[in-house]
Amino acid sequence: MGLLEKIENFINRILLLLGERIAQFISKITPLKLKQIVASLQFLFAKIALFLKNIPSLIKQKIPLILAFLKKKAIAFDIKGKIGKTHQLALEKYKTAKGQSKVSAFKKMFLAPFLIISEWLSGLTTAQSVLLLTFSVSSILGAINVIFSGHRLLESRHGGARAPASVELEVSYDRPEYYKKQNRHVTITNVRLPVYYANLNEVKSIDIDFTATLSNRMSRMQVDKLELQFRDHLVLNLEPMVATFPLEEEGKEILRQKLLSEMNEFMKSREIEGEVLDIKIVYVLAN
Repeated sequence: MGLLEKIENFINRILLLLGERIAQFISKITPLKLKQIVASLQFLFAKIALFLKNIPSLIKQKIPLILAFLKKKAIAFDIKGKIGKTHQLALEKYKTAKGQSKVSAFKKMFLAPFLIISEWLSGLTTAQSVLLLTFSVSSILGAINVIFSGHRLLESRHGGARAPASVELEVSYDRPEYYKKQNRHVTITNVRLPVYYANLNEVKSIDIDFTATLSNRMSRMQVDKLELQFRDHLVLNLEPMVATFPLEEEGKEILRQKLLSEMNEFMKSREIEGEVLDIKIVYVLAN
């Protein structure tokens, strides 16, 4: 665990302890009557939440009773007689208004819905009639829409388009490349490179700091524990180079590739699962 993570955990523990102390202090200074009111409100909210949670089961239990009651009322209500009586009354008014004693059968059938509606709307103003008809048509269309929607849902659930139960649906989700990338970094500091020099006044030592990005956090932790062994591996496997070569851009790139290769070889030799994705040379010091 890094130093920053330890500091973060320490701060979190302090904040939790401070929160507990503040809660205890507020609890001590709160009057007993207020505590009782809060407890009563919490109990009331819990009862309301439980009632709302049980509403679907209550509705499911009451639906058969409601349907039986509506069916009983529908049977008891003589719809045919009421409509026939209304139609006869409207027809009589139509005959009186037109001065006719008889109306043909075709005309009766054609005028039946209009006469019934006009009889139901008698006594209402124009605005009330329009409002009543609008709501009635909307209710009918809404009921038809509910029926067809339910039919489509049943077909989609039990229809032939259903996929086989043995087929496993795979949800593809790729994490971004930068996901928790900072937790996969390992930094090696003060690595002295083997160099040779021909003259006395040339650069005699090169020290570098570099950061390696590993493929997973477990490999990062294992490499961090084996840092001393990795330093020995670099000393044994890096060939001496001209001291000024790592100071050039070309030399830095070749050195970076060499460090990446040697670090991967070190992880394979220690059987560490993972690989080095990238190496960045942070600092170069020449003396």
